[in-house]
Amino acid sequence: MTTKVKPMRNSNARTPRLLSLSVLALLAGCSMAPIYERPPAPVAAQWPASSADNTAATTAAADMAWQDFVGDARLRELVTLALDNNRDLRVALAAIEQARAQYQIRRADQLPTINAAVAGNRQPSSDGESISSAYTAGLAMASWELDFFGRVASLKDAALAQFLATQEARNAVQTSLIASVVSTWLSLQTNNELLALTQRTLATRQDSLRLNRMRFEQGVTSALDLRQAESLTAAAQATLAQQRRLRALDVNALTQLVGQPLPETLLAAPAIPAAQSLHDVPVGMPSDLLERRPDIRQAEQQLIAANANIGAARAAFFPRIALTASAGTASGALSGLFQ
Repeated sequence: MTTKVKPMRNSNARTPRLLSLSVLALLAGCSMAPIYERPPAPVAAQWPASSADNTAATTAAADMAWQDFVGDARLRELVTLALDNNRDLRVALAAIEQARAQYQIRRADQLPTINAAVAGNRQPSSDGESISSAYTAGLAMASWELDFFGRVASLKDAALAQFLATQEARNAVQTSLIASVVSTWLSLQTNNELLALTQRTLATRQDSLRLNRMRFEQGVTSALDLRQAESLTAAAQATLAQQRRLRALDVNALTQLVGQPLPETLLAAPAIPAAQSLHDVPVGMPSDLLERRPDIRQAEQQLIAANANIGAARAAFFPRIALTASAGTASGALSGLFQ
């Protein structure tokens, strides 16, 4: 009899352990998302040998900040103002916060949600001579999904990839913003020079017109010469109006990019040659540049998110199992509620 009882006791002791291990194995779940493989890039694996001497310098330049390429202090100030106040960049930052919150929600779905509540009720008894009290306290876990087929994990991975994609989108917006500010600033400097040249030309045309009018009044020249001088002066005035319009368009574009009115000190300062405003960028381009561009990184993260959504869609064909549990206590006295 003793030999038969001992195996029964060992079996009973092993049963909870086996059940625990089985539950843990099931909770670990599996993923039905396809294995992500980066698509091959349709470019050469290496840069041509003729530019091999410039590869190291170009790779170092890719890690440099934009301030290292801008030599004009006024232009650096404008770019800094644009990074602080541009509306499109603020929208991109808000999108990052939204994607981060969505990822945190999806990650929280993998853990059970436990609610705690304490309530009390006091009311007169049926005889009206005493007051009865009832206090309750409890914990409840509502609909915790056991992720057997990896649906919740796939949704979390998709949310994470979307979050990373929004970060790369913000980097792309920032790069485009800096390029737009620099390009518009150089256009403004060019139009300032052309405006100054047009003003000098108009002054010369007006002096020539005044002399031709005096010569015509004295009978030295004909009316044809006077009309030609008037035509040249009118053309210079039209060119001046056009240059003022182009300059105003550049100022308005910079104001929109910066997100605030431009400081007058920046507009009134003398122009600096373009060769001094921007430093030289090393020539050559490494093949891994495609892995550094924010727009390409954004597209890759969106592809990873779509790949994870496939796993969530496949898992949706299988049944979902959720656990619900609650525990509580009740007492007629508040002091004895938790005893």
